[in-house]
Amino acid sequence: MKKYTIILLIAFISSLLSAETMTINLSNGETVEFDTSQIEQITFGDVSVEEMVEFVSQIPIKFLKNYPNPFNPKTTILFEIAEKGKTEVDIFNIKGQKVKTLLNENIEAGNHSIFWNGKNDNGQQVASGMYFYKVSVNGNQKTNKMLMLK
Repeated sequence: MKKYTIILLIAFISSLLSAETMTINLSNGETVEFDTSQIEQITFGDVSVEEMVEFVSQIPIKFLKNYPNPFNPKTTILFEIAEKGKTEVDIFNIKGQKVKTLLNENIEAGNHSIFWNGKNDNGQQVASGMYFYKVSVNGNQKTNKMLMLK
C-alpha cells in the first residue's frame, strides 16, 4: 500500500510540473509564482507519506489536461475532482469571452472526460487560435490553455 501511495504522489507532482507556471499561496498571505522549468527538487521536510496523501486528497481539481493539443477541430478534456459537486466546464477565447459551456451539473468525485467539437454555443465552428478551458467545482476553479490549428 505504501508503494502505491508513493507512486500516486509522484504522478501528482509530475502533473503539476507539466504546467508552465506554478503559484504557491503562503500562510502569510504572500503569493509566489515561478516557471516550473526552474524546479530541480521538491522537498517536503518532515512530512509523512500519509500526511502528503491527505494533503493531495484535499485538492479539489486535479489532472486538468486536454488531448490532442494542438487540435483540429475536436479535443477531449480530462479532469479529476475530489468530491461530488456542482461542476462547470467552460471554453473561453483569448479575449476572455465565453465561447461554449460543455458541462453544468452535479457530478460524482473521480476522473471525468468531456469532448469539445470546436463549436460555440450557437453551433458555429470557432476560428483557429488559443482557447482556455475552465473547470469549476463547488466554487474552486482551474484553467488551462489549448490551441486549435486548422
